[in-house]
Amino acid sequence: MTLPLSNSVRLADGSAHIDGDAPSTNGNRVDLTRPRSTSAASSGSGADLVAPSGGSELKRYPGQRNEALRQCLRQSQLGEEQVVRLMLQELRDRGFTDSYKLLQRESGYTLEDEPVACFRSNALSGKWSEVENALPSIGIDTSDNAARFIIKRQQFLEQLEARQLKQALLILQNELSKLTDDVTQLHRLSSLLMCPTAADLRTAAEWDGCEGRSRLLVLEALQKYIAPGKMVPVHRMESLFAQAVERQHDSCDQHVCATDGNLYADHTCPSLVFPKDLRVSLKGHSDEVWYVAFSPDGRYMGSASLDKTCIVWSMADYSIVHRLVGHECEVACLAWSPDSKQIASASNDRTLRLWDVETGRLLRVFSGHEETVTACKWLGGTGKIISGGMDHKVIIWNTDGEVVKQIATPRVHDFAISADCSLLLVADDKDCVHVYDLTTLTSLYVLEEPAVITSLALSSDARYCLTVLKTGGMNMWDLSSRSRMREFKGHVQGKYVIRCAFAGIDDRLVVLGSEDGSLHVWSRDTGRRVAHLEGHTSTVNACAWNSRLAVLASASDDMSISIWPAYHGAPSDIQQAKALSSSLSSPSASSPSASSPSASSQPHSPSALVSMVATEDTEQRTSPAA
Repeated sequence: MTLPLSNSVRLADGSAHIDGDAPSTNGNRVDLTRPRSTSAASSGSGADLVAPSGGSELKRYPGQRNEALRQCLRQSQLGEEQVVRLMLQELRDRGFTDSYKLLQRESGYTLEDEPVACFRSNALSGKWSEVENALPSIGIDTSDNAARFIIKRQQFLEQLEARQLKQALLILQNELSKLTDDVTQLHRLSSLLMCPTAADLRTAAEWDGCEGRSRLLVLEALQKYIAPGKMVPVHRMESLFAQAVERQHDSCDQHVCATDGNLYADHTCPSLVFPKDLRVSLKGHSDEVWYVAFSPDGRYMGSASLDKTCIVWSMADYSIVHRLVGHECEVACLAWSPDSKQIASASNDRTLRLWDVETGRLLRVFSGHEETVTACKWLGGTGKIISGGMDHKVIIWNTDGEVVKQIATPRVHDFAISADCSLLLVADDKDCVHVYDLTTLTSLYVLEEPAVITSLALSSDARYCLTVLKTGGMNMWDLSSRSRMREFKGHVQGKYVIRCAFAGIDDRLVVLGSEDGSLHVWSRDTGRRVAHLEGHTSTVNACAWNSRLAVLASASDDMSISIWPAYHGAPSDIQQAKALSSSLSSPSASSPSASSPSASSQPHSPSALVSMVATEDTEQRTSPAA
């Protein structure tokens, strides 16, 4: 009879016993007087631990002093006790109670010693006097006011919840007030005394009560004051796994879409691929396309052109949603509102215009610049727009056209705003990037380049800044150290303004066009060029990344916009994508609807992406009726 590994324990002499029929034990001692069961020594399923062939002996050693010797399949550099205790914590947290008890019994190790176990039990039971008295026994200095404040705050809230207002007031006056100098926090706690009901208290304090998770959160907060050897930090094994996955992702320079964090194998991305035969070419402008930007929800793309118009494109079927007409000169750039419902355009006619995306209607004209407007952005969720021009002005506007603030700056070639709206980076018409504190409108520092800067880009975490130089180089600065850390080479530039962009997961890719009609993609962290995309016939002026769909867009002087689907899947995935694309391109295939939810809600995959795109040229679908 074969004994399953989950229900049996292999002893040192090769015998086995079932957990439900275990030999007698005394503490950590196992009774080895039971006769050997030869029939249990073999396993048809291979579940039992079997000594390797060739005569080599497995090392045997005890988990504790008097424990039965166990067979260990391999030696490890990691301490056995630490590994077992992490396993015990994970089993307990996931609710495998029987396995947790069995592992403690078999290994001889415990997750926590008796004082710590009592401390945990008292905390979860709300016995706060016992918890405070036990602080020295678990290694927390009683003079540490921060740890005691955590306990007393919880005790105060629980007394309030139980409507024991007098006891709560005494804790606040006699204990909490002596443990912190934070007057604001004490005032906030005292205001909770006015809550008429327990429900109002929980809402006002953003606290889920003693029957919720609050006691567990207090225990977790106290753990940072306890030595890890005494009390294993919460979710420690999961944290180690997450760190390992993150480290592997950080070392991957071709990351373009999120992965599921597979623990069974190391993360690797095959070579980054932008299949040329899956490229979509959009032709709707009658002159050079100077700028392209995706809406935050990924459903639309906006383009700006020398032909004085802007076009809003649907990313569901690549049709024209609106053609925005009204500027008197070429349009230099665009900015989408955070909710993707409005779009602002900046022009060489010295104005900004605000458009409604749903109707295509012009909402407002912003007049205040005295020369060409070269850059515009939306200030996060503030409902404000910021613009810069060659007239030495950066202006912050309300959406009703009112000037809120104005900053005197050098002539603005380009600017970038941090995601939290705290930093403004301005590239002047010479060789400097001026960094401003946008909250105080004061200058912080200046980055100097060896040549004129034509454009710049800021990473989403505001750590890295790209600067494109008129002489043909592109540099990346680390703003934390204010140092130039990397140069990207391979593109051609000398006459025109070419705008750069970050791309991929966590901005790990860097993208820039070229005057030879190509597009270059580099790894941000290594500087290695991972893709060279050829398809345009003239200068590529701008590029943009759609993180929802994992596609790259490029705008060119050849009056077209190219959409490049990004892949890093296996060759079979690419073949499947191409096959599906061919079937969708056939006359019998129906065109995707512009309202298809896949454009905004589905994760990127070759099949999901190609189901939304057609490989044929879309010039025939660029009339206003489209």
